[in-house]
Amino acid sequence: MKKLGLVFLSAVAIISLAACGGTGSSKKSGDDGKTETKASKSAIAALSIDEGEYVLPKDEEAEDGEGFLALKVTIKNVTDKSLDMSATDIMLYDEDDSKIEALSLYLDDSKTPLLAYEKISAKKSKTGYIVFPVEKKAKYKVHFEPRIYEVEKEPKPIILDVDASDYKDHSEDATKVATAFIDEVFLATENKDYNKLVANDRDEAVKNFDENFNKAIKKKFYDYKVTDEEGLALAKVFREDNAKVATVDYQIASYFPDVAEVTINTEGLSFKEMKDDMEAANKEYYEAHRDQEYDERSKAAQKAELDKLPEIFKNTKPVSIDNYGDGFKLTMKKKEDKWEIQTKGSINYFDNLEQAFRGDISK
Repeated sequence: MKKLGLVFLSAVAIISLAACGGTGSSKKSGDDGKTETKASKSAIAALSIDEGEYVLPKDEEAEDGEGFLALKVTIKNVTDKSLDMSATDIMLYDEDDSKIEALSLYLDDSKTPLLAYEKISAKKSKTGYIVFPVEKKAKYKVHFEPRIYEVEKEPKPIILDVDASDYKDHSEDATKVATAFIDEVFLATENKDYNKLVANDRDEAVKNFDENFNKAIKKKFYDYKVTDEEGLALAKVFREDNAKVATVDYQIASYFPDVAEVTINTEGLSFKEMKDDMEAANKEYYEAHRDQEYDERSKAAQKAELDKLPEIFKNTKPVSIDNYGDGFKLTMKKKEDKWEIQTKGSINYFDNLEQAFRGDISK
């Protein structure tokens, strides 16, 4: 099975409700890339499909040529009484008239409105998303059958045509965002996508990485007190050398209109692999200066070890950085027309990811 990464357009289409009957009318899309608005109504309610794109719910998979189509729909109650409805009142049928069940989803870190059970007051409307597993090139019909219990004759369903090929899959944007951030911030590598796609201030992000590396490298030495100047300079050297050997694998774990998660696995420089060379540098100095007083010699030996690190970086082979799980997580949220990497907060694992790219040493 191949995981699909999928995405929404962020703009909201203008709703154009048509007259009663049929499979609805459409408002032609413009040059902004949005799909057509489809709309129709009955004596009870009006339904429009405002826009839609493919998404990737967490822990869901689809075969090649398939995907999860999220339709943004607006339901308007045109009666003088309140209208009860649920997402199950909106059904999708394929060309063989086989019913396709909508996914039951809960998004704990997203503001995307999903239709569930709704009570719509008289003359009011409700907008939200409903997600169906589909074949990307197939044609379907959406049926909306509002539940009405106080009318003599059951109203006819509202039916709208849906061509799954009309909707876009921009899943690779999530991978581009993650790649641009890691290239520029962790690996001292220019990536032209950064300014186009990433909302985080690049210089500030690099500064934070270097400062955290500085904190971490200071913990590696006890007798010699690493200065900020030394630690920050070494951070830059480490980023540049790691960029020459590191490999990074990206897998989209989930994607919705305002939030996405990418799973990352990496091979790169690790201080665990440098341990023997660092100890050798320390021992070499220590053995060559037996005439020094013990405390002074221990301090100077660690300084020699620190000074040797740039050479050790260049001679160390990259290894897989293990996170004892299924990969490191990088979460991002939409901020206007860009994506902001989530570097703080309780529901993200950015510190673990950053640690992997600073040689797997904790700060």
